[in-house]
Parts: sequence; structure tokens; C-alpha cells
Amino acid sequence: MDNWLADYVEVLENLSSENLNSLSNITTEAFSFKDPFNHTHTQADFIAIMENMFQRLSHVRFQVHRSVQQGQHAFIYWTFYGESSFTGEFSFEGVSRIEANESGKITLHHDFWDGSELMEKLPLLGAVIRKVRKQLSHN
Repeated sequence: MDNWLADYVEVLENLSSENLNSLSNITTEAFSFKDPFNHTHTQADFIAIMENMFQRLSHVRFQVHRSVQQGQHAFIYWTFYGESSFTGEFSFEGVSRIEANESGKITLHHDFWDGSELMEKLPLLGAVIRKVRKQLSHN
């Protein structure tokens, strides 16, 4: 039970389209995942979201920089890297709230990151978002 976060971080940092089934070994079937674009409550849907990500993007990887765990609750600070034909190479940072059950299986993974950072990379929409950011900034 004590190593559940380290085990989860290892899976995330080594995740690929070939080993997505490793997620089912460390998460519960009733699994809550949330990010700026998705919200699901099942392990199967979470794995489908990850599978779709690997189909749409190349050179995908997560790098976890820090993690803090207290009992069955944890936070991780990470960088996501990827590439697509629309965006080219990109990366962004985020934080995730992670919870585990008494057996050390992950029950919740909620991501907090700025979705507009990704949308800035898209043609047309990116120009609009950059303009709005510029108008709202202090300088």
C-alpha cells in the first residue's frame, strides 16, 4: 500500500500505446478521471481516452517532477510532451490530484492544467487565444 504512488508514477512515465493495459492493473473499475477536456467515471473510459491520445499524437510522454503523498491522497507535478501534425512539438505543465483505496489501487486522477496552452498551438484558434491573452495581460 505504501508504494502505490511510486508505482503509479512509474506506469505514467513509461506509458505507451503498447502497455495501456498496465493502467487496468493499478486502477479500480470505478475510476474518476478529469482534465480540461474529459470527465469520466470508469476505468474503461479512462483507458479509451489514453488510447485515443496515443492514436492522435506521437512522441507522447509524461515526466513527473515531484510528488507528495499523505496516506491515500497525493499530488504530482508533471510535464506532458507530445507532437501532432497540427501543432508540431508541444509541452505543458500540470498538477494531478491522485487518490487510492485501502489496497493501493488508484480511484481518482484529476488533472489541473491550462487547456488554452494546448489550444494556442492550433492554427487559427491559437491566434485568437494569443490575442486574448495579450489583451488581458498586465503589460
